Amino acid sequence: MMHKLETFLIQNPGKAFFILILLAIPAFFINLGLLPLFADEPTRANVALEMILSNNFSVPTVGGEFYYNKPPFYNWILAGFYLLTGNFSEFTTRLPAIIPMFLFAINIYFWVSYFLKNKSIAALSALLFLVNGRMLIYDSMLGHIDILYSCLTFNSFMLIFYFLEQKKWLLLFLSSYIITAITFLSKGMPSIVFQGFTLIAVLLYTKNFKRLFSWQHILSGIICLLIIGAYFWNYYQYNPNLEGYLSTIWDQSSRRTATEFGFMASLIHVISFPFEHAVHLFPASLLLLFCFHGGFIRGIKQNPFLTFITIVFLANIWVYWLSPQTRPRYLLMLYPLLFILWSHAYYTYREVLPKTQKIFNGIILFLAIAVTLAIPAAFFFGLNEYVPHLNLKIVFLTLACALISWGLYRLKDSKIIAFIVLLIMVRLAFSWFILPHRLENMTDNYFKNSAIEIGHIVKDQPLYFYRYHPSEPDIPFHDRLIFYIQRSRMKQVKFTESDAMPGYYFTFDKNPDNPDAILVKQYQNLKLYLIK
Repeated sequence: MMHKLETFLIQNPGKAFFILILLAIPAFFINLGLLPLFADEPTRANVALEMILSNNFSVPTVGGEFYYNKPPFYNWILAGFYLLTGNFSEFTTRLPAIIPMFLFAINIYFWVSYFLKNKSIAALSALLFLVNGRMLIYDSMLGHIDILYSCLTFNSFMLIFYFLEQKKWLLLFLSSYIITAITFLSKGMPSIVFQGFTLIAVLLYTKNFKRLFSWQHILSGIICLLIIGAYFWNYYQYNPNLEGYLSTIWDQSSRRTATEFGFMASLIHVISFPFEHAVHLFPASLLLLFCFHGGFIRGIKQNPFLTFITIVFLANIWVYWLSPQTRPRYLLMLYPLLFILWSHAYYTYREVLPKTQKIFNGIILFLAIAVTLAIPAAFFFGLNEYVPHLNLKIVFLTLACALISWGLYRLKDSKIIAFIVLLIMVRLAFSWFILPHRLENMTDNYFKNSAIEIGHIVKDQPLYFYRYHPSEPDIPFHDRLIFYIQRSRMKQVKFTESDAMPGYYFTFDKNPDNPDAILVKQYQNLKLYLIK
């Protein structure tokens, strides 16, 4: 039985990849919409919801006021999901992130398979994108822009190499600049940085730098600017403050540079950066062990595709390496380049590094056994109060992980595939146990329900956020309140400095000056007033 399984995995890596993709779908989708929106999710959701409420898809707003931090391409997609599904749930809000996550993995598989002609390396590279620690238990459960944005940027890299190999310069520049226009309209200036540094580095290395002055490059750049300019021209019809919009987009991209944080913070960041991201990418980063073979660098130089992705990685990573407070999700388009190199090293050098392979196999077997033994601990956390069929789920996962651990031990050449199946089981356990536990013990649900209750109290009456001036760290919390209030009444809130108008007033740690204001209800430090 084990021999037949191993034979199938070795002879059919493509089929195995898609089987594992199908296996991963329920693990990532179960309880996806359980937790209230947090981090940047409420802001994205607010902008999309207000586009629908105002029937204006040109101008991003939050609370009816202009929102300048990001252009609206991602919000258009999110609004499309809202309209298509007919609801504004947390689950729907996260779909534009999790669906591109799977598409991203499939893209990685196809591109690597095409360029390296090795489906085993392609499958492992793509699966590592799904099951690295950062994606497994964080980014995959958030409705952020970064996965879709990174998928588009990664495809731009691949198209550049594809047309570079064929010397089709117009298609190389045009395809990558069209994607740059789309990604700029999603996230702003980082798209220009990725495009610029990638083209300069690749063309310099291939001794084609003069192509930057060719008509193909100039025409493609103009088309990119025309696409971006068309959006801002249309935006100008509604809000002439383009200077404020563009300066905010620039500020959003430049505020995390070393000049903002001082020498010591920057030095600490530079030193800790590679170690921090090795932790974020664990256990995929264990494959670094196989990169210490003497032929690793030489093998990269001998393969045009591996050389290309190395150049692209080095051309772009330094921006984030030198920028304190860089967040891992900003690098999601660069991580797959590492996964490809690591997967190449694993399949190329594991046989000639027997001690390294033995250590690696020992580590993943230890981790598999540790996971198997840890799952029954779920019996002792009182989860039965809010996790249905808890006993059945624990037994199923324990037996599944035990079986996978046994398979990992018995398999000879496909241990890493068994380990990836185990990591998918880890995500299933996370979805079944950790997410309900978080919901039960977080204060976010209280404020979500409070905001919904406020929406039901106010209904169609005017509602004002009174003297709304949150500090930047408080914006996600405040935007979450705005979203749930607006969703519950399907009407925009408004911000005001005055309390002279009749209606409801929502306040944070303050009271209206108007002596006729009546306190309707208080939610900890949040208060709802009525002025008749």
